[in-house]
Amino acid sequence: MDLGGECLKRWELAGFFFIFFAGALLHFAYEVSGENVFVGALTPVNESVWEHLKLVFLPGVILFFMEIGFCKGISGSSLLAGKTLGIYIMCGTILGGFYLYTLFVRHNLIIDLLLMAFAIYLGQAVSFKIASAGKATVATAVVATIFLIALGAIFVVFTFRPPELEPFRDSLTGKYGTG
Repeated sequence: MDLGGECLKRWELAGFFFIFFAGALLHFAYEVSGENVFVGALTPVNESVWEHLKLVFLPGVILFFMEIGFCKGISGSSLLAGKTLGIYIMCGTILGGFYLYTLFVRHNLIIDLLLMAFAIYLGQAVSFKIASAGKATVATAVVATIFLIALGAIFVVFTFRPPELEPFRDSLTGKYGTG
């Protein structure tokens, strides 16, 4: 593995811990900010499953920018494609995993944390595999950019105008979004 690949390997491993712990801290950011709408746009505003997906989204995007800055030997297109797919995998794993496990057992914080860790592991593994292969084209990077921006925009819009569907319902209050 070349120097860029070794750098990426270290960053993806450290990134697992960064995403997990930054996400844990972001869980409280909206409340600590005095319910600032700008903070709430990209951090959880309630206890819905959907809002908890933001716990991996924002740290994942921040990690991408750190990796692009520090791992010079890696294709930016491949890193962007890998990180975007990795973030989608994290979100999908958390969303699907939550509803799967709650079919069998009651909602449990320990299981939620293990699920988050598993989701981050899967996302980081996919991100590394795609980024280290270095085969993504500029067109792939454009598509990845569109998908990443779209997910961020959906998070912002659904914070303030969520659909009245179960993933968006606050498990404590029964309300949706900032309502």
